[in-house]
Amino acid sequence: MIQYFFSFLPENNLVKIRILIPKVIEKSLEFHLPMWRPGRYQLQNFAKNVLNFNANTHNGEKLNWQKTKKNVWNVHETQNKDIEISYQYYAKELNAGSSFVNKHIVFVNPVNLCMYLPKRINEPFEVIIERQHIDDQFSCGIQPLIEKGNNLRLFPKDFHHFFDSPFILSKDIFHETFSVGDVCFHIWIQGVFHFDKQKLIDDISKIAETQIQIFGEFPEEDYHFMLIVPENTYYHGVEHRNSTMMVLGENGVLPKSYYIDLLGLASHELFHAWNIAKIRPKELLPYNYNQENYFETCFVAEGFTTYYGDKILFESGVISYDEYLHELETTFRRHFEEADNASQSLLESSFDLWVDGYEKGTPNKKVSVYSKGSIVALILDLKIRQKYKEKKSIDDVMRKLWKKFGDQRRGYKYQDIQDICEKVFGESLQEYFSLCIESNLSIFDFTNQHLIYLGLRIVREENTCRISSL
Repeated sequence: MIQYFFSFLPENNLVKIRILIPKVIEKSLEFHLPMWRPGRYQLQNFAKNVLNFNANTHNGEKLNWQKTKKNVWNVHETQNKDIEISYQYYAKELNAGSSFVNKHIVFVNPVNLCMYLPKRINEPFEVIIERQHIDDQFSCGIQPLIEKGNNLRLFPKDFHHFFDSPFILSKDIFHETFSVGDVCFHIWIQGVFHFDKQKLIDDISKIAETQIQIFGEFPEEDYHFMLIVPENTYYHGVEHRNSTMMVLGENGVLPKSYYIDLLGLASHELFHAWNIAKIRPKELLPYNYNQENYFETCFVAEGFTTYYGDKILFESGVISYDEYLHELETTFRRHFEEADNASQSLLESSFDLWVDGYEKGTPNKKVSVYSKGSIVALILDLKIRQKYKEKKSIDDVMRKLWKKFGDQRRGYKYQDIQDICEKVFGESLQEYFSLCIESNLSIFDFTNQHLIYLGLRIVREENTCRISSL
């Protein structure tokens, strides 16, 4: 079994990695570093942070190697040998998808820095992590075995599992658990926060319970809400198989004013436990970490999730109706003030995430799969609810997606989304899909036609817009 050893040099912001590969049968080994991370659909340059790569036999014999691509290291003359690879990774960027090491915290996203052998990506292996301090707490979606001394041992099912399991080591971590049915949920917070702990536990419990009721079951045995309060001001979350990593706060503190932001972020990322961690586009099964994974349905993966993330806050009772309308109004503003006249459709902007990234880029080109995706999910929900007098909703769409695609044996295509929506609606939705998803035409009036069902409308005022009652 391959073994990975992680240790740390906090004064230099470095992660040290050693890889032991016993009884190699290949004449050479090609080590790859991922080119992107799930949850962020654009290429990233993790390789720029790698230094001091070395290859030896377990007996200390130095092996020749060469770099063949920016993320590929080829080690020669490896046959019938026990091989040891070592390198360091510079970890000084703190966001929910990065890795960060200093004297107070170790935060590692394995997908940033874990080299792997593509032919062995589906094999189990062992991870040994050296704690900086004996009293460091360890937060991760993989349950560790704790040895005497400082070592922690993890046994990922495969590299996809490990790449989807960030971990934190720190003395300063608040930890609490709660259960919904048979599922154990963990809350881990590293840093200073200024709100009632019990209220936070109760509210996130309500969010989790509401989401589980939608699907009827939870995809995993446990789930971990992991939060780091940064020294600067930041708002970011990333979904994982049975955890989410969130970075939220300002100037080293998470104030009371950020409470709804935290609940919204937690709700959004938890919904991903079904919608993308399991229910996944065909193009992302399995993840290919060496290249772009183009797909045109990110409006489902992120837009529908954004809609549910806010809606569930209201449905679970953790925010009021007025607070929910405020969140909805924010989504409307982000789209109608910035991108309602963009040249791309949702399908095109989904595909072009890999081209343009997440920056604003060329003016009037793309729409946000988050904002516009959330609005078109709202429209679909209102169409179904109005026709069936609240006896059906977009929840029925998500349940059918879960039943058909939740086992990761097959992924969905755009036509599958349309087929399932029309099956729930009971008739053609061609007008909806043509206008909202496939075209670049404004959906302002179409949105207002459906908001009438809620007694609401969007009103444009100079350079902004707001929600108004009819």
